[in-house]
Amino acid sequence: MNRKLTAFCIYLLLSTLLAGCWDQVQIEERGFVVGVGIDMPRTKETEQQAKQEAPDKPPVKERFLATHQFVVPGGLVSGGQGSGGGQNTANEAFHNLVSEGDSLFEISRELATRTSRSPFYQHMKILIVSEDVARTKDGFARALDFYLRDPDSRRSSKVFISKGLAKEVLEVKPKTEKLPAIYVNSVAENDDKNSRMLPDVRLGDVHEELLSPYSFVVPRIRPEEQEVKLAGAAVFAHDNQLMGFLGEEETEGLNFLTGNISGGMLKGKMKNNLVSMNIQGIKHSIEADLRDRQRMKFTIIIECEGTLAESYATMDYLNHMAMEKLEQVFAEEIQRMSNDTIRKVHNQMKVDVIKLGSYLKQHHFSLWKKIRQDWETGQRLYEKSEITVQAKVYLRNIGAINRTERQNNR
Repeated sequence: MNRKLTAFCIYLLLSTLLAGCWDQVQIEERGFVVGVGIDMPRTKETEQQAKQEAPDKPPVKERFLATHQFVVPGGLVSGGQGSGGGQNTANEAFHNLVSEGDSLFEISRELATRTSRSPFYQHMKILIVSEDVARTKDGFARALDFYLRDPDSRRSSKVFISKGLAKEVLEVKPKTEKLPAIYVNSVAENDDKNSRMLPDVRLGDVHEELLSPYSFVVPRIRPEEQEVKLAGAAVFAHDNQLMGFLGEEETEGLNFLTGNISGGMLKGKMKNNLVSMNIQGIKHSIEADLRDRQRMKFTIIIECEGTLAESYATMDYLNHMAMEKLEQVFAEEIQRMSNDTIRKVHNQMKVDVIKLGSYLKQHHFSLWKKIRQDWETGQRLYEKSEITVQAKVYLRNIGAINRTERQNNR
């Protein structure tokens, strides 16, 4: 009897595991969201209409205008080219739905009144927050709160700050992709080709930055008619407030200062002629003189290696002295861009996006515990510190020729 009772209990427990499809949704009923853009409302019409319908509703600090980009599977197989604006034809591969509400969760649920397929965020590739939203107090954190809490959202979704309306990024008409969100996602993966692009910043990364006491940067994106420009950076202070933007060269300088370069090009002038270098890798280190806490000194050492990609200068590239001069030209260019970035983030914005605080925490933790409250606030030790840059360039290859055509004709 004991064996039978035990077997019956086991079968009963196993049967509960078979009921795993209670919440299943057929794939053709899913509303796959591949991109979301978050803006501030441009008009008061929707808010006024809501007040008329619910006059006793308590007011809120902000309202959001969210654009959800849904995939239209039929458009993917038909070969048609997508277009934005929220209107759909048989050949379009996506459909943009724009909604306004007091919160992103409300907007997500409000979409159920407009589409037969509820939003499904597990395939979301990009999340774009407009500059207007990010400039409001705690606006950036509030715009991400719903997507950080929602178990269906992907923490690997790439996050951008748009210079202009985030909605317009999802309405571009790329020639090479059917889905604007997939196009933007692919462009963001080209940071190994251009050092003026920040490495990917994903939703999970931003969550860590929001919880940390450090300043941070997020990639900047600008929409055009048929394309986007993904270069530059949005700078956030330690209190998660948007401070401003870094230009393309300043972002390149920041990448050198933080060692976040995996490729790209570097150009300079040799005898008033353009020379270009293909970056193949860098080494980054920091030396610190911490004897005076009120005047700490940091030396950022950058070692960069690559190959000569293009040269309009007439010189013998097999000559050792000539090559040293050329390497010095590129090293001075790295120092120039790095110093421009330091002036912007250290002297003007006064934010530690160079991550010197992280260096102190990792290598001088006992000191960091004593000064962390006075790093960017309090006594502002970061602002009082001195930062210098030393750059060294190594050219490993000059290409297939050692003389230019002009030299050969002389």
